[in-house]
Amino acid sequence: MKTLDDAWQWYLDASEALHRMHRLGAKHWLGFPWRDDTFSLVKDDQFRMLEPTDVTQPAQNALEPLEDLAIVVMFSVFEAVVRESIVQQFRPEMALLRHQALKEAAVVAAERISVGSFFDVLAPFRGQDPDLTEEVDQVREYRNWVAHGRRTKRKNDVTPTVAYDRLSRFLAKFVPPPSMTETQWLAIFHDMGE
Repeated sequence: MKTLDDAWQWYLDASEALHRMHRLGAKHWLGFPWRDDTFSLVKDDQFRMLEPTDVTQPAQNALEPLEDLAIVVMFSVFEAVVRESIVQQFRPEMALLRHQALKEAAVVAAERISVGSFFDVLAPFRGQDPDLTEEVDQVREYRNWVAHGRRTKRKNDVTPTVAYDRLSRFLAKFVPPPSMTETQWLAIFHDMGE
C-alpha cells in the first residue's frame, strides 16, 4: 500500500469480508442444501464438512485485532508519505548549500528525517497547527501501543475512522500532492476526451 486511501480501503474491504463470512456461518450455514448433489459447495472438500462454528470462529478471531492492525497499517503508510514528502522538499535546498559543514549537516538532517524518531519529524508542524499535530501524535502513540504488544494502559482511544480522518487532514494540510509526470497528465486528458 502506497497511500493512506489504499490502507483505508484495505481495512474497509477486510472488515466487510470478515463480517460477511461471520454472518454466513452464523445465520445461513445450516440452511444451505448440503444433501443436494447439485449444490457446488457439497463437492468442495474445503467446505462440505464444516460446521457453522468452523466459519464463525476464524472470522471472529480475524475481526478482533483488525481495527488495531488497520491503525498500524494506516499510520505506517502515513509516516512513509510524510517522510518522503519532507525529504523531497529538502533535497533542492541541500543542493544550494556550498559550505562543507552545512552540506554534511544537511545529510545528517535528511537521514534523521528518513529514519529518525517520527515524533521529531513532526516537530516543525507543531508550531503551525498544534491541535492537528497533537491529534496525529495520539494516533502515533496508539500505533506504538499496539506495535509494542499493548503492555501498558491505553492512553488514547483511537478507532480506524478517527485515525483516517486525522491523518487525512494532516496530509491535506501539510503534504503537497506528488508531482505528476507529463505522461500522467496526458493520460488524464486522454481519459477526459473519451
